[in-house]
This record gives sequence, structure tokens and C-alpha cells, in this order.
Amino acid sequence: MKHIKLEKVQSLPNQPAAKLPESEEWVSDCDVARGRQLVFYEEQCDPDFEIARPHGCGRLYDFLIEHKFRTGIRTLGFGLAGFSVLEVCCGSGMFTEKLAGAGASVTAIDFSAAALARARERARRYGFAARFLLADAENLPFTDGSFDIVAVHDGLHHLGQPERAISEMARLALQGVLILEPADATLTRLAVRLGMAVDFEEAGNEVKRLVAARVAGILLASGYHEVRWKRTLMYYPHRPSGSFRWFDHSLLFGGFTVAFAIVNFAVGRWGNKLALAAVR
Repeated sequence: MKHIKLEKVQSLPNQPAAKLPESEEWVSDCDVARGRQLVFYEEQCDPDFEIARPHGCGRLYDFLIEHKFRTGIRTLGFGLAGFSVLEVCCGSGMFTEKLAGAGASVTAIDFSAAALARARERARRYGFAARFLLADAENLPFTDGSFDIVAVHDGLHHLGQPERAISEMARLALQGVLILEPADATLTRLAVRLGMAVDFEEAGNEVKRLVAARVAGILLASGYHEVRWKRTLMYYPHRPSGSFRWFDHSLLFGGFTVAFAIVNFAVGRWGNKLALAAVR
């Protein structure tokens, strides 16, 4: 795990300061991309699958999702029980369920009313409590320091201006920020060439993969004392194929978990999944 403390901010790799594009043409493109995503998440995705995921997806799929969550909590450095947590870009509430299950008092926001309706149904179906609000991650409607922790799982890479959303997250958190997102990784670029990953998702958005040191710079400049991150090599499709169910068998599942641990011990530092946490 890598970490940077405030007194070491000068040791960050040379990274250009995050600049928010200001041209009207760029803003228009963002509006078009956002409109396409709204249409997809409100009309074209499978609501039953989105409400249930990862329930019913098999032992392997559940293991990978849980591993991402646990990696995030370890990177943050403390549990969430009793803390107020704002989740941005909550979608259909999969990560919301994990946060609530860890004992947090969760407020979750998304820009899609249909996604929030699915998240509320998930909460009813699986018996957890959370408050769901319609809001824009790049312009959050809360005062500074409104929550103990602000978190995101696989949401920033959908945005036109992820750096703005990160600054908003930093503004609202009293104690820490937790980010679980795709990393800008050489292995991912290779996967794109091989057709195993994409640069543009089905919803029409470009995948904005994050550079950990650049995100750390934004958070340190926002007053955070320490930033830590860990990368993991992991692949799963949004909707798992039938082959994932092969690993419901204990022998195959056990073999996979051992191989997964060995591979990540060897090359995980160059992995495609980023867990990054900042604390004040």
C-alpha cells in the first residue's frame, strides 16, 4: 500500500494541476454524454438485475465485490460503524448496501431518479436503511463538513469532470474520503486492445480511469493530512456469465482464491482497481 503525508506533498510525481475545461463546446459534450447515460440507466438497463446484484450472481462474483469493499475499508484504516457516510454516484445501491451493512448511517445520491428508485427497492428487499437523494456529484447540495466520510464506488469514471467531484467529496468530509474506481493502468490499456475492457461503456460515457498520485494531489491540496492507496488486479463483467457459477463448487472456489492472492502478491501493485483513502 502506498501513502503520502502532507509534509511529503512535494515528493509527489510531477503531475499537472487539475484544470476544469471551460469551453462551451466541452460543456455541451458533457451534457450530451450525461443525457445518454440518463436514457440508459432509466430505460435500457435491466432493473431486476441491478436491484439484486451481486445477490444471486454466484460465490465468485460475490467474493470479488466483497474483496473490493474490504480493501477499501482496510485502506481507510478504520471501520464505518457509527459514522455518517455520503455515497456519491450510488446507482442502484449495491455499495450502499455494503456501507449500511458495516454500520454506517448512509445518505446516497445519484443523478438518475430511476437508479434511486431501484436503490430504494434494494433497501426494502434486503432490509437495510439509507436515505436516497437526487443530486449532482459535481455540485453537491450540502454544506462543508456535513458527513464524517464521503465515499464512491465505480461512479467517478462516468463523470465529465471527476476532479470536480473529488473536490466536492473532500469539501463535505469531516474525517475521510474513500474512492474505489478503475485505475489508469498499463494492464487495462492492454486489456482494451485485446477486447477484454473498453474505453467507452454501454451507457455512452468515456471511462475516466484515475491516476492515484493526481487524486492524492487534489485531496492534499484540500486539507487532508494523509492519502493511502492500493491497487488490485481483478476482472469481472458487469453481468457475470454462466461460467462464474462453476466456482460455486468449493474446490474450484478455493483454488481461485489461492491463485487470486498469489497473482496480486506478485503484480497487484500494477492492478486495474484502485482503492484510495484520505484522512484529515
